[in-house]
Amino acid sequence: MEPLISDRFTVKSKTLGEERQIYVYLPPGYSEKEAKYPVIYLLDGHSLHNVCASFVQHYAGRDRIPEAMVVGIASTERLRDFTSIERTTEDDEVGGGGADRFIDFLSTELFPEVEQRYPAGEYRVLIGHSYGGLFAVYALASRPELFRAYLASSPWFGEVDNALIDDVEKHLQDLPPVKRLLYVAYEPITSPGIEDRIKRLHRVLTAYNGRSLEWEYKKYDDADHSNLPLKAIPDALDFFFPGIIQDYPPPFS
Repeated sequence: MEPLISDRFTVKSKTLGEERQIYVYLPPGYSEKEAKYPVIYLLDGHSLHNVCASFVQHYAGRDRIPEAMVVGIASTERLRDFTSIERTTEDDEVGGGGADRFIDFLSTELFPEVEQRYPAGEYRVLIGHSYGGLFAVYALASRPELFRAYLASSPWFGEVDNALIDDVEKHLQDLPPVKRLLYVAYEPITSPGIEDRIKRLHRVLTAYNGRSLEWEYKKYDDADHSNLPLKAIPDALDFFFPGIIQDYPPPFS
């Protein structure tokens, strides 16, 4: 088996004013093939890269999904980068509002670097959990041309994000004609209001009657906030890359 981290590099970001560590999983034998691969951009790559890369490696090795790259982006200041509006957290931390700058980092610095280094195709996926899930929803609403598919895992909507949910409803009517895919996953959440806002997003998606977005929405009653990505990522991969196989034969059949 190939190592889950095939390569790593550092981006000296002028947009963010800092260095950012990037971890890369590449399909086995990629350098010998004249192929362009889907690229899965993974937020919180410092903690989730091996989780995501292992599912991609396992599924692609069994022809369940196509071979794909995983680009894990290490986080530094999650509250700053993943929220579009300043807020006060449960720990009385005040901050946030840097999501547009982080989107600029992705589009003007990271994407060109990845595409210069590797055989990256046009099909981009964004995976985010918690504040990262919130960012995934914001990216869909604000810059839908950047990604084709999104996993919003337990999007951590604060009260100030009611406006973002309103924006989703408005921007769904202006999506690019090429279909986007959105998978929303969440667990039983004890924080007041957050699950209500996730359900509100569900109502917005249900009311949408256009053809530019296909979506799935699932509550994982057997999950908690820390292990939800282990359950949601493989389900989202099946949703993002449908039709490769329908019924994989059981072992030893």
